[in-house]
Parts: sequence; C-alpha cells; structure tokens
Amino acid sequence: MIPQPQYVVYYRVSTKRQGDSGLGLEAQKAYIQHYYRDKEIIAEFTDVRSGKDVARRVELRQALTLCKQRRAILVVAKIDRLSRNTEQALEIYRELDGRLESCDIPNLDKFTLTLFMAIADRERELISIRTTGALVQKVKRDGQWRKPSVAFQNGMATQLANQVVREKARQNRNSKRALTLISRLRTEGKTFKQIADYLNEAAFHAPKGGSFHPVQVKRLLERQA
Repeated sequence: MIPQPQYVVYYRVSTKRQGDSGLGLEAQKAYIQHYYRDKEIIAEFTDVRSGKDVARRVELRQALTLCKQRRAILVVAKIDRLSRNTEQALEIYRELDGRLESCDIPNLDKFTLTLFMAIADRERELISIRTTGALVQKVKRDGQWRKPSVAFQNGMATQLANQVVREKARQNRNSKRALTLISRLRTEGKTFKQIADYLNEAAFHAPKGGSFHPVQVKRLLERQA
C-alpha cells in the first residue's frame, strides 16, 4: 500500500495587530480547510512578520525542518504568504526537493512558481507606483516648488494605465476561481447564503468589489449556465 503524503501548513500575517485579531489568518485557514480537508496535516506554523526577511521567520524554519524530517509537503494558502521574492521562494522549493504546494497555484512546479513569484515581485512595484502617483496628485493639488517634467508625468500615466489593465485581469482570475468554488459548493447542497458566507471568509471579492451576497452568487451561476 502506497503511504499517503503528509502536509505541514504555514501561515503568515504581516503585523502583530493582524496576528492578534485574526485578520488575514482566518482567510488563509479557510483556503487550507477547503483544499486540504481530506489530507493528513501533521503540523501548522504561523509567523507574524513581514515577508521581506525569510531568515528571521522562526516558524517557517521550524516548518521546513519538520518537512525535511518527515518528507512532508509544505502548504501555504497563497504563495505570497511564503515570500514575495522570487529567489527566496525558489530557494525554499529547492530545499524541499519540490515538496511545496499553494492553494492559488494548481500543479505547482518550478516553472509556475517562478512565474507567479515574478507577478508577486511586480505587485510590490505597483504598490510603489500607486504611492508615487498619489504623491504626484497631492503636489498638483496643494502646490509645488518645481513642476514635474512632461516625460515624468507621461511615464506615470503609462504605468498607472498598465496597472488598471493588470487589475482587471486579476479580477477576472478571481471571478473564475470563485465560480469554480461556487459550483462545487452548490453541488454539495449549500445555499446561496452559505456559499456567499464561505466566499467572504475565504477573502474572495465580488466582481465589482466588496463582499459577496447571495444574489451575486446566484447571478454568477446563471451566467455560467
């Protein structure tokens, strides 16, 4: 009989306040509960620390040690909980001989990990772009000593336009994942309200933003039909 794989779950929240309140942590647990409820989870570890410095995450190191001792698979709810740095994520992947899974990356391998981590790296750049764009608008509104160059303003406009395109693509992927989950829960006999509550707990966003309501769940299913 082939032995069943064992799993070690790793959670991360960025701040002490998030760790105390459960903000973000409960959503991660909801992902794991949904995708791994029938798997053998042997341990769970949680770090309350920024994603920048992997070396200082004590719980992550313990999780990796246990995975290597038991030949277990490390699981995260979303890949950015592991790291937002491509090289750091690939180093962990190599350290575990590929025994790494993430709920937001089906059939994870070295190629898909590299691709998704590059997207996560880009998200950090977009945050910087959004901050810079907000500062430009504030200076325009409140006055300034020196006017930004036309090239600078045009460059910012292009970056922000590209950001909008990427955000729409992200929302589309979010809707597809939500629809897959809705269909599965509906076949299990869940009501529209129960499905909406589950989606909100798992940190999904409605197509137009905000929380899911039963009527939105129903409309998504009707559009698929």
